[in-house]
Amino acid sequence: MKIVVFRAFRDPYRTSMKLYADAIERRVSPWLAPGETLVAEELPSPRLGGGWRRYWDQYVRYQRYARAHGGDVNHIVDHGYGHLLNSLPPGRTIVTFHDPVVVQGPGVNWRTRRAFDYSMRATRRAAAIVCLSEASKRDVRALIDVPQDRVHVIPMGIDEAFRPSPDRQAVRRRLGLSGDVVLMVGHTQGYMNVERMIRAFGQLVSHHGSQATLVKVGLPFTPEQTRLIAELELADRVRMVGRVPFVDLPSYYHAADVLLYAPLLAGFGLPPLEAMACGTPVVASRRGAIPEVVGDGGILVDADDEAAMADAMAEMLTQPKRRRRLVERGFERAARFEWTQASRALLELYRTVARG
Repeated sequence: MKIVVFRAFRDPYRTSMKLYADAIERRVSPWLAPGETLVAEELPSPRLGGGWRRYWDQYVRYQRYARAHGGDVNHIVDHGYGHLLNSLPPGRTIVTFHDPVVVQGPGVNWRTRRAFDYSMRATRRAAAIVCLSEASKRDVRALIDVPQDRVHVIPMGIDEAFRPSPDRQAVRRRLGLSGDVVLMVGHTQGYMNVERMIRAFGQLVSHHGSQATLVKVGLPFTPEQTRLIAELELADRVRMVGRVPFVDLPSYYHAADVLLYAPLLAGFGLPPLEAMACGTPVVASRRGAIPEVVGDGGILVDADDEAAMADAMAEMLTQPKRRRRLVERGFERAARFEWTQASRALLELYRTVARG
């Protein structure tokens, strides 16, 4: 049995998709039996300069690529490329559905919506659909008419790199951080709710008298977000780190006193999981799948409530007993998400699909 994992092209806005595909490659392979192989096929980058070439690449060129590189079982790891099912045998193809955020966030244009609908119509024909959470399972079944027994919830695991630091103060010195640190991780697209998180941090400073620093890891703030920081007179309290190598990411969790993560929608919630595994308290929105990941290991607030975010951060920074309890619960939550169970479940699904 040859398993082909179709990866999305490299895109700074889809780091989580890269991590997911990387993990499948690395975690499933050790469990393969003799005669079973797993190979990854990364879709070539489309021409993104605008015009018809981009759509030709994504909807014609990719179909040819899929036909030429298919295996006995195919796994499309991003539902945005579900349209590859038009060129792959549906009965031997699996699609991972993450979330509908691309069409539910602010500022969705008709081209994006049409492309999403096109891929979802094709995804309906897949032999199986993998979701990372019960929330995303509900979302996909609301979007397309697919039998429940064809939708499988297989959450991601946590990489072993995310664990407590033996010397947190040494990490903070190395990164040049001192005092209270609020961490934000991720990109800055509309559904990430960055403006509200910035305003919540502003309330932490102005209403609670905090002297904290906001550290942003990931893609830089947009011009509008940068102007908001200036308007709130927070520029001297915000440190933009940018994208960091994966090996360095745990250090920023170790150095932080609290992670703020409040997207409007999430099909999983990897940063809160990484933070809990590192012993970093979490303040997160209760939208999408985040409650499934965080549980009682963090403080969950409404994504629209900036004051609640600020209050929760202040609680983490000023109440050490409460903080310690949440850190311990966070460790317990993170321990439930490990790759051994997930990778074996994926492999068993591949075998089931191969048997038809």
